[in-house]
Amino acid sequence: MFYYLLDNSSALSGPVEFSVTPGIGIQLPSNAVELSFELPSAESGRTWALVNNVPREVIDRRGLVYRKDGGAQQVWSELGELPENFTTEPWPGDYYVWSDNAWKFDDAARLSDLKDQVLAKRDVLLREAVLRIAPLQYAEDIGEATHDEQLALLEWKLYSVELNRIEQRANFSTDVIWPLVPGTVAS
Repeated sequence: MFYYLLDNSSALSGPVEFSVTPGIGIQLPSNAVELSFELPSAESGRTWALVNNVPREVIDRRGLVYRKDGGAQQVWSELGELPENFTTEPWPGDYYVWSDNAWKFDDAARLSDLKDQVLAKRDVLLREAVLRIAPLQYAEDIGEATHDEQLALLEWKLYSVELNRIEQRANFSTDVIWPLVPGTVAS
């Protein structure tokens, strides 16, 4: 007789040996299966499982798997083929998409993300510029702006216009040349 252990997914491991207890015999755990023959080694990527109480060689994709719609990983614990939306191929990282049964780099997604990052930074800089412009513009509006405040107002307005036009430049998302903040010295 050959003894195998059955796990939660019905996979068989073994054969295993159990010690004989004098006067009692072999005591089998509840997850043990007794077979009259020894199972051959399973092929690569497969394992032996008990299917309808009969040992069968089945596909084994248990372990880390990756979602084809974004690369999120999870642990797979079932025997058999993976559902269509999973793969065992590790996700290489950002900007890779599943296409033609392989992960492929999506340069358009990378450029879109870079564009979004540049525009987000531009918007932060524009908000900061508005905070600088407002009091200078108030002084100008009521006729109280000094010559230095008038120059600063003009510099901040020009800076804002340059920021706002940043996406009109060729290759703006990959080759960003930010305008100098008024009052800073070019290095």
